[in-house]
Amino acid sequence: MQVNESRVVAADPATVWKIGGDTANVADWIPALESSHQRGDMRYTTFAGGGEAVERIVEHDDQQRRYVYDYVSGPLPLEVYRSVFAVVDHPDGARITWDADFRGTSAEEDAALAQAISEIYRAALDELENRVVRDRV
Repeated sequence: MQVNESRVVAADPATVWKIGGDTANVADWIPALESSHQRGDMRYTTFAGGGEAVERIVEHDDQQRRYVYDYVSGPLPLEVYRSVFAVVDHPDGARITWDADFRGTSAEEDAALAQAISEIYRAALDELENRVVRDRV
């Protein structure tokens, strides 16, 4: 399954990346998360409704403003999950893309997982955009 969300933000891509590319502090702008921290390439997040997830940052490129991470463990019923977060130049500012390729523990759960992941991404992009605009003022 795939989830692909994107957003154009009227802000400098470097400004958006400064917040969105900080892999340790994603809970600052992802409403579904209560807290986050990172040790080495391992990121630990706690969901607002409870449950801790562990993710591995497998690639982080400040020059390209892009990072890739895998879901290692946590409350979501996932067998495989790889996500790419990126910020690219756009004529109106910056385009944020957030894509996930995943497979749940059962095919029956994949559609519900896709919807949940998409909702998490959209809410996070809303908050990231609000934060970039707020910090710019």
